[in-house]
Amino acid sequence: MTTTNHEELFRVAVKDLREGRRVVADRLPDVASATDNLDTRLAFHRLIAGAAEEMGVLAEMLGEPDGEPNLWAGGIMDDACRDVASTAAGPVRDVALIGAIRKFLAADIVSLETAIALAGHDDDRKGKALEQLRQAASDLDHHLRDQLLGLAER
Repeated sequence: MTTTNHEELFRVAVKDLREGRRVVADRLPDVASATDNLDTRLAFHRLIAGAAEEMGVLAEMLGEPDGEPNLWAGGIMDDACRDVASTAAGPVRDVALIGAIRKFLAADIVSLETAIALAGHDDDRKGKALEQLRQAASDLDHHLRDQLLGLAER
């Protein structure tokens, strides 16, 4: 199907966001368990818990339960899993994993901003819900950035 208008593109964007959260919920637990730093592990678990809740919010916007796999989120998780396999446990691995998860958050923030723009003024409730998701992703990204700086100084 060819997307021809903003409403259709909004649906595509929200489906992509929802499926990105499915990737996080399914694959980030293994990555989180490979971290050494407790604060990093807790931040990753916050992302996992948030992803499960946010999938419901996004599914409600769509009125449908499933969609196509999210390629960018899957690729970023592939990168994180490769970091687990190829980096020694400890601060170096934690820095690599924070970098991978921050890539996810950066892509997610941009995708959320696109969906917010597409939501426009037609449905203020959806726009506000998406803005809350964007703010949560931004807050977590800033937290992980601060962690990254602390771990890299060691």
